[in-house]
Formats: sequence, structure tokens, C-alpha cells
Amino acid sequence: MYTHNKIIKPISYLIGGVIMMGVMGGPCDITVFPEGIISFDAVTVELVNTTAYPVEPYLYVDPDENIFSAAQIINDENFVLLDPPVQPGEIVQLSFDCDMIGSIVSDHAWLLLSDLEAIESDNGPLLTEEEEFQCGDIISFIFIDEGPGGAFFTRVEVNGRFVED
Repeated sequence: MYTHNKIIKPISYLIGGVIMMGVMGGPCDITVFPEGIISFDAVTVELVNTTAYPVEPYLYVDPDENIFSAAQIINDENFVLLDPPVQPGEIVQLSFDCDMIGSIVSDHAWLLLSDLEAIESDNGPLLTEEEEFQCGDIISFIFIDEGPGGAFFTRVEVNGRFVED
């Protein structure tokens, strides 16, 4: 009888620990990228088109946290190509490993009115890790068109909290 208790006690601790981890959540997020890469720490970027036209977000992602303006981002590898552009009413979600995203900017997105006509966003919001976002956050670039005579601009939210217009 004594040997039976020696086995049951460690097993019950193990099961209790697993249940506690499940209830409390793990230490970090797990993201599986389309390339099959598994990351335990990622930033999710949402591109939200609230306009009636397609939007080209001109999104740049740089591992450097010391980018102070979009003009400093000159490496074409940092440009995130979306083909096709974000369609009206569409939400596109992208995930980036935290080591890949020290800075992110939507460098004056374009509202594509037709094949020959487009309107540039009034702003080009730039966010840096540790200032506006942290690893594990959800960054939302929300493209807003106020209609004829109104502005076209990009609103930014991090985890649903307003950051910048």
C-alpha cells in the first residue's frame, strides 16, 4: 500500500501542474508562419480597410528599433508586398517574429481610386518596439476615408488602444 502512494503522489502533482498551466496560460504565444517556421514570440499586424476602395499600405518592417522616420528605411527587403492590395472591408493579418519587428511604418498608404488615380494618406505612422508596442501585441493600421473633400488617413491602435491618427 505504501508503494502505491509513492507513485500516485508525483503523478497527481504532474497532472495538477499541467492543469494549472492550461488554466493560467503558457509563458508565451505560439505562431506558425506560412513558411512552416514556428515562433513562440510574435507581433500580429492587422491591416483594416474601412474605405470603399483598395488600399496599398506601403508597410515597412525593420528589425532596428532606432528608425526615426520612413526615410531611413531604404532596404527593399523590409517592404511588405501585398498583392492584391487590401480590398474594401477586408482585414489582412500578418505575423512577424519579434526579432524581425523593431520598427514598423505604413509610409503614406495609397487609396487606389482607379488604375490611374490614387490618393496618398495624410500620415505615415511609425511605431517602435518598447515605445508603442511590445512583443505579443496586435498592431492595427486602420485606413479611413472621410469621403469627397475629406481626408484619407491611417489610424493606429495597439491591442485596441488608440495610438495615433
